[in-house]
Amino acid sequence: MEQVITLKLKLYRPTQAKREMYQLMADRTTEFANNYLKLDKKDRPRTSKEAKEYSDPLPSAVLCQAVRDIKSKPKARRFKRLWPAFNNQNFRVEKEYTAGGGAVYKVSFPTLEKRVGVPIVVTPYHKKYLDLLLAGKVKQGVARLVKCGKYWYIHLNLTVPVERVQKPEKVMGVDLGLVDLLVASAGGQTLFFPGGGLVYIRRHYADLRKKLQKAGAYKALKELGDKEHRWVTDVNHKISHAVIEFAKFHGVTKIRMEDLTGARWTKAQGKEPRKDHGRSLYYWPYYQLRQFIEYKAALAGIQVELVSPDLTTLTCSRCGETVKSRPKSRWFKCPRCKRIKHIDVNAADNIAQAVSGLAS
Repeated sequence: MEQVITLKLKLYRPTQAKREMYQLMADRTTEFANNYLKLDKKDRPRTSKEAKEYSDPLPSAVLCQAVRDIKSKPKARRFKRLWPAFNNQNFRVEKEYTAGGGAVYKVSFPTLEKRVGVPIVVTPYHKKYLDLLLAGKVKQGVARLVKCGKYWYIHLNLTVPVERVQKPEKVMGVDLGLVDLLVASAGGQTLFFPGGGLVYIRRHYADLRKKLQKAGAYKALKELGDKEHRWVTDVNHKISHAVIEFAKFHGVTKIRMEDLTGARWTKAQGKEPRKDHGRSLYYWPYYQLRQFIEYKAALAGIQVELVSPDLTTLTCSRCGETVKSRPKSRWFKCPRCKRIKHIDVNAADNIAQAVSGLAS
């Protein structure tokens, strides 16, 4: 079994000249992509030699990969940004040792000038996978040169082999919601992520957007959107990491989650909560959170299954009795067996049992 991961490697203090060159490469790659889309399909270049006719000077490796990236998005009509990318033959990771015995990691890739090694910032997490790459134990994929804020990064795809150890099956259910953003339940042990602390920040961003839109400050509006996206992604990364660590600690072999594909959760809410960016379910990227949990679970050798969300909040997880409407309080009180349980924990236990069946 294999799992693809992406390492986000920050370039260490590139000079002003290098930063300007990276930006020029990004601008030219995007311009080439949009010129490519304007051509009839029969006239579109297939090789880097043909592509050079439709682009300002760029390395052949970048043009070749750009063509592949464009073809991978057949529905694209225009690219807001297509970052320069390099395949595994044109991008290298290197490790050098200092006089004091320390290690410095560098990456090298074709640029508008010569090919040079660029130092990168490496955390213990990065080091683990970079050392596996240098030892030939993982496969290197596409690397992209990306700007985030004022910093430049390399997004490096790696294909990592994952060994699944046979253990007695233990299933954990994960319920996604609003008052509690996520609740995980495994064998009587629970993990809560309250959503209240996020409400203020989401409202803050929503208020800022309204003010900037009213003022016509579109550049600041775009920067705010990028900042909010980074914040949301960071929160989802932290939650997914905690969920997987919780699962590993309790010996979980399988995680079950609701399949919310295509669901518009706002339908179940009143008009006022739907208008509130802090309270509306529509404004949190649950799909991204699910993706993070899935790939981190795969790396930990834990299986993930999607189940139907039907009746998970209306069914007693102990006796299976179903009520007609969702309890107004935060507690589920079973009319038959009299069991009282937190409503989200009850839902997570039902998800673990797949009371409505697996997602089709």
